[in-house]
This record gives sequence, structure tokens and C-alpha cells, in this order.
Amino acid sequence: MKAQDTANSLLGAVALIIAVSGFVAETANSQESQVLEEVIVTAQKREQSLQDVGISIAAVTGGTMRDLGLTNTIDALVKIPNVAIYSAYGPGTTANVVVRGVGLNDFGEGHEAPVTTYVDEFYLVSVPTVGFSMFDIERMEVLRGPQGTLFGRNATGGLVHFLTAKPTAEPEAFLEVTGGRFEEFKLEGALSGPLSENMSARLSVLSHHSDGYLENANPAFDPAGEAGMDAVRGQILWDLDSGWSVLLKAEYGELDSRHLYYQQEPAVKDLSNGGLFVRDPGGTDGAGYNQAEFQNGRAASSMVADTNYPQHMESDSATFLLRIDKTFNDVTFTSVTGYLDHSRELFEDCDASPNSICFAEFPYETDTFTQELRWVKGEGTTRWTAGVYYLVSDATNNPSATFNVPISGPGAVDPVTELYNGDLFPISLAANWVLDTTSYSAFGQLEHDISETVTLIGGLRVTRDEKDFLDYDNASLRVCNSFPIPSNCFSDYTPTPYEDDYGQTLYSGKLEVDWRPSDDTLIYGSFSRGTKAGGFNNGFYAGGISFDQIPYDDEVLYAYEAGAKNTLLDGRARLNFSAFYYDYKDFQTFNWIGIGGTIVNSDAESMGLEVEAEGRLGENWMATLGLALLDTEIKDVQLPDGITTRDVDMAMAPDWSASGSLQYNVAMGDNGLFSLLWDFNYVGDHNSNNFNDPAADIETYFLHNFRISYAFNDQWELAGLVRNVSDNRTVIRTFVFADLGYAQDMYTHPRTYAAQLTYRW
Repeated sequence: MKAQDTANSLLGAVALIIAVSGFVAETANSQESQVLEEVIVTAQKREQSLQDVGISIAAVTGGTMRDLGLTNTIDALVKIPNVAIYSAYGPGTTANVVVRGVGLNDFGEGHEAPVTTYVDEFYLVSVPTVGFSMFDIERMEVLRGPQGTLFGRNATGGLVHFLTAKPTAEPEAFLEVTGGRFEEFKLEGALSGPLSENMSARLSVLSHHSDGYLENANPAFDPAGEAGMDAVRGQILWDLDSGWSVLLKAEYGELDSRHLYYQQEPAVKDLSNGGLFVRDPGGTDGAGYNQAEFQNGRAASSMVADTNYPQHMESDSATFLLRIDKTFNDVTFTSVTGYLDHSRELFEDCDASPNSICFAEFPYETDTFTQELRWVKGEGTTRWTAGVYYLVSDATNNPSATFNVPISGPGAVDPVTELYNGDLFPISLAANWVLDTTSYSAFGQLEHDISETVTLIGGLRVTRDEKDFLDYDNASLRVCNSFPIPSNCFSDYTPTPYEDDYGQTLYSGKLEVDWRPSDDTLIYGSFSRGTKAGGFNNGFYAGGISFDQIPYDDEVLYAYEAGAKNTLLDGRARLNFSAFYYDYKDFQTFNWIGIGGTIVNSDAESMGLEVEAEGRLGENWMATLGLALLDTEIKDVQLPDGITTRDVDMAMAPDWSASGSLQYNVAMGDNGLFSLLWDFNYVGDHNSNNFNDPAADIETYFLHNFRISYAFNDQWELAGLVRNVSDNRTVIRTFVFADLGYAQDMYTHPRTYAAQLTYRW
């Protein structure tokens, strides 16, 4: 997008939002309406109204998540403008969050993301731990932009924070049962209340299962795309007479499912365009396979795959959290101690065909311990936060894959079976590595009211990151004793270990000015410096990689942002917007070349706008609307031909995105409440990788959902919901396996419908 186009789009977006807000204002003034509920967030490590924080924040309550039928992080985050999330293997596997075009484009387990995820202030280091099902959630907060000062730890793009529902002093409970298409069955519940005068507890459970919706033409395999999560969480809260508060949380979850089969379409290299890949629907992959034509197109539908190797994933996670709070006069002390143990085993047919071209296994284990101590003064003319943080995380990974390269070409196909029957050149990939990470930091933020309307904010975080990395047997580094290239050694080889360490002191900070021309308006401007630690490439390396290509450098972000938050019509409407410009130095850019992937450092920039409006359209109607504009650029990316360099768009960064909802509530009789809810999200066209291969282009798509419910009273509610009402089956993620001649596609979930019964007491 050119600069003039960007400016015109910005003006158009502002004009549209002004028109929408005017409509909201006119409608709300013409009818009796109600004040919007205040949204409380903890974006600055203390409870504040969302409208009082000079950060671009989206907050969604647990009740709203349930109303929208959201069951996992992916479903929840796609509802937020300028936020995307994708999973390399489908829901419940890896979950890579992208905010304002910034995200981790790798499908592996060994790299930390620039958009960090927290649960109750506990940092999830590894992306495989992010794609969990949500249950008994109080709210979700998404903070756009660098958050390195108070949260730290690589959050150059932003962060996602899930806060679970806590024990209550008064007895309460709920049980919600959902049944729907594809034999979906979901049970979620919680029981909370006092155990004694100063002790309360909460027990939360989830069981979510379904059959797969993506069929396999191979009769040996059942459908894929299952839900298969069981989890339990227990919490005990002590409020001691001395003023100390102690919360202990333990959680355990298991996932056992057949994740998504992939679709496949042939792709060929365009030598005139830097070696980028373009789709060739009428051609074949390197083994002569075309999914749309094989055996009369038995897998031509987006709902049918055809593989000869099973897909399966099992994972389990155990989390423990200890939080201690105590207020001394006007200063609150908080200690948060967390521990996570996670393991995962994943098997996949990576050629998405009935030929034996590619199959892989990804076993992974990690454990993380964190400790934060902080002190907060949240009242008065001068407010401050100060603290220290410590993290130690260990990860072990032993992925393996076999690529049988069809060297006889597409012509070597058996005319009867239509399967490849030529010579294969086996390539064995292995990446047996361990990574130990230690990080410790000190941070502080100071807020001072220089007048009744103007506040200055400054913050700094100093972090020391240390990593020890050992790749003790990577197939791309082996010395073969009887084969011509390293990566086709299966047994007769000598390992060439790579071992190195990393140590760096990183600085993140923030300067901000807040101006409050009235009680209902906040205007803010900020400058932030964000950092993300360097590290080591791991997993399957691109062919011919050298030792000096394995490490990559820190990335540094200089971010400029201005915005306004407005509460309108005596609290019946809100209109918030923010504009930003990012200047990245050594942006960590991941791309897949041949049969391996590598992170390299490139400069980059990003700019954009977000506008979010919500209001009551009269007594019974509630509407929300969010729009986002984005323009990104990674500079001088070397294309697959190894010669051409070009500026490209960031992966998963659409120029336009939007989301919104319309809800109607009306009282029925003495205690009943009838509700209709419609919501949507729109994603503009974008590309799925950082080469911008034409074969990885994702077209614009629009998805919408519908829910109807009737609450008989405060206890019983019956609801029906339809997800993806239009049954829009569109590609949302593409991975290009260049040297094997195909693009691997993932599609949106088909239309589903469900009934839901909730009982509260």
C-alpha cells in the first residue's frame, strides 16, 4: 500500500467511525437507554477503568465469551481488530498470536513469540501451551503495542492476558452443557464459596469433545478436527486477619485429538519472480498428484482430505500458581510465583496426499518457573510501580521427519492406482536439541499529575537474558559416511553437535503524556522502546545452513502512538481510537526454504489505526464495531532464489479487518429475558508467509455467527447458536512446501450448530 493510499484509507476509516458514532448518539438520544458497564483492566498491574489507561486495549468478559460461543483462544482473539491468530496444526496445538502485523510465523516449538500470553500474570513461554480451551474465565485483555516496561519478556508486539474467575466469599456455581453438530459435547462448570470465615475456594471443570468434521477419503482413518480437552482447576483463597491475602491455584489439562488434515494444491516456482511459488491448479506436485483429480476427485471438497499416514496429538499441562498480596498504608506488595510442566506428542502427514512423501513426529517437553515481586502505589498525585522478575525455562525437543523426494518426476504414476511408482530419494530430518533460558529483570513506572488535566508517565525495564543451546544431533549438520548429502543419513553417520550460549542486557521503556480535557475524555501520546531477545534457530534447518546462521540477534522496536478514549452520552456509548507507527531494527523474520526454516534479522516498519465503538441503541439494543487499518513492510528480504531481495508485507497482516456485534434483549414476563446476538469478523486479503509467495495469498473473508437465548429466571437459560452461518469454507492458513511442489492449506471450520443449557445457583 502506497503512502497516499494509506492516508486516504485512514481518512475513510475516521469518516466511517464518525458516521457510526453519530448514528449511535442520535439513536441513543432518541430512546431511553442505559449506562454501559464499566470495564476494569489490569494493563498497568493494578485495577483501572479501561477508559483511564492510555494503551490500546481490547477487553472481553467471560460472560461475553460464553454468549459468543467461544471455546478456545483462537475463537476469542479473531474477534478483535488488528489481532490475528493461527495454528499450524489446528485448534489446541500451537497458537501464534499476531498483533498489528507482529507475530511469530514459525510452526515449531523452540522460539518465543513477540506477542506474549499470560494467564493470571503467569507467562506462557512456549507457543504450544497457548492454544488451550478456555473455561471459567473472568475476562481476556489484549494490549496492543510494546508492553516491555511492566510485563517485559519479549512483548514487542503486545500481549494477551487471560484472567480466571476467582474464589468468592458468597456461594455460587454454574453448570453449562452444550451439544451440537459433529457430536460436539461440552460440559463446563464451577463451584465457589467459603470454606471458613477467612477461606474460600473455587473448583472449575471442563470436558469438551467432538467428532472430526474433516473427512478422509482413506477408509483407514476417521475424520479429523476433533475437540478433545479435559481440564480441572482448583483455587483456594485465604484472607488473613493480618491483611495478607494468599491465593493458591493448581490446574491440569489433557488434550487427545486428531488434529486437522491438510488440503493440497500444486504449486510451481516462478524463476522470473525471485523463485517465489505460484499455484498451478491444473498441474501436479512432484509425485504427480493433484487432489482435485485423484481417483475422480474423491478429495476435491474442502471437507475431504486424502492421506496415508495418521494424524494425532496428545498433550498435557500442569500449572501451579501462588499469589500473595498485602497492603501497607498506601502501597500494595504482590508476589506471583508460577510453575508450568507441559509435554506434547504430535504426528502428521505433511504431504497431504495418499503418497508416502512426507510424515513427521514432534515430541516436545518444557517446564517453566517464574517469580515476580512488585510494589504498587496506585493513589495520589504521584503513583508508581516497581518490581523484580525471575524466569527459568527448560525445553527439550526431538522432532523428526522423512521426506521421500520423488526424483522420477510426475510422470512416474501407476495408471491403475494413480499413485507415485517411481524412485524416491529419502531425506531424514531430525533436530534433537535442548534450550535452557534464564532471565531476570528490574522494572519501574512512575505516573505524576502535573496538573488536574495532564499526567506524565515514564517507565524502564532492564533485563538480563541468558540462554544455553545444544543441538546435539541435527540431520542437516551430520557427516554422512555413505551418502552424498548430510540430510539423507539414516543410520551411517557422525553427528556434528552445535553448542552455544547467549547473554545480553536489554532495555525497554516508555514515555507517555495523558491529557484529560474532561472527565469523559482521555487523549494520550506515547513513545516506547521494546526489545525481544535473540536466540538460536532450531528445528529443521534449511539445506546448507552454516554454524554462523544458527544464532539470530535481538530485535528492537521504536513505537510511536497517539489515541483518544471517549465516554459519550452520559456513559451510554464509548468511542476509542489509536494510531501508531513502528520502526523495527533487526526484526526477527521467519521463512521456510525447501525443507527447513530459518529466522533472520531484517529491518521493518508498520503503521495503522484502530477504532472501537460500542453503545446502546435504545433500551433493548446494544452494538459494537471495531475497524483496523494496517500497512506493514519488512525490508530487503532475500527471496528463495538466494539472489533477489525485496520489501515484503509481514505475514498474517491484512490491510483491513473489522469485527462487531448487534444484540437485542427484551424482558419477558416477570423474570424471563429473551436475547438475540449476531456477531461478525471480516479479514482483508493478506499473505501467509514472509516471502509473500503468491501461492500463500489469503483472500478476503467474512464470517458471522448467531445466538438466540431465553433466560427463564436468574438460574436457568436455554440457548441455540450457529457458528459460521454462511458456511464460508475459505483458506485461512497456507504453508508452501517449495521443493515438493505443493501448497498446504487449512480452511475455516464449517457451519456448526449447538444447543446450550445453563444452570446457575
